[in-house]
Amino acid sequence: MKRRGFTLIEVLVSLAIFALAAASLGGAYVNVLMSRIAMKQDFQALDDMARCRAALLETPGFDDVETGGEIHLPGNRTARWKGKIEPTSVSDLFAVVLTAEFQATENGEFGPERTEARMLLRPTWSIPSDRQKIRDEVKERLLKERGYDEALGNSTFRSTKTTGKKLVPPTAANPSGTPPTPKKGGPTQPGGATGGGKAPPPAPKGAGKQ
Repeated sequence: MKRRGFTLIEVLVSLAIFALAAASLGGAYVNVLMSRIAMKQDFQALDDMARCRAALLETPGFDDVETGGEIHLPGNRTARWKGKIEPTSVSDLFAVVLTAEFQATENGEFGPERTEARMLLRPTWSIPSDRQKIRDEVKERLLKERGYDEALGNSTFRSTKTTGKKLVPPTAANPSGTPPTPKKGGPTQPGGATGGGKAPPPAPKGAGKQ
C-alpha cells in the first residue's frame, strides 16, 4: 500500500500558522514582562516618594524644609528633595509642595522631578505675630456674621416671648401634665365651686328668726 505524504503547500501553510502563533505568544509574553517591569518601577517610585515625605515630616525647621536635602535609597541610590511652604487662612495650617528627584540606578543620573501637594498642621512653623493676626481676622469675621461678641455678651438679638400652654407638673390624676380646662360659667366661688356648678345647700328653716 502506497502512503501519501504532505504536499509543499500544506507544509508552507503549517509553517505560516506556526509562525503566527509564535509571534502572538511572543508578543503576549513581552507585554507581561513590560507590565511587571512597569509595576515594579511604580512601586519603587511610590516607596521613594514615601521616604522623601518622611524626611520632610521629620524636619522641624521652616527654613530647613525649603532648603531640602538628600536621602539614601535601597540599591545604593540617592534622592534629592525640597519643600515649598505656603501659609493658609487657618492658624498653624500650611500648604506644602514636595519636590523630589531620584536616581534610577546606582550612581546613575537623576530622573525627572516628582511633586505632590498636601496640607500639614505644624504649630512650630508658625510665627506668633502671624498666628495672632489670623486669629484676629477670624474673630472679626465671626463678629460680623453673628452680630455680637460672646466674650462681652453684647448681643443685639432679643428673644420673643414664647406662647403656648402652661406646663403643669404631672401627678397621679394627671400623668401627662396637661393643664385642666376651666368649666364654663360664672366666676369662681369660694371653695373652688364655679357659677355653673352645684348651688350651696339651703339654709335651715327658722334660721335668722329671733
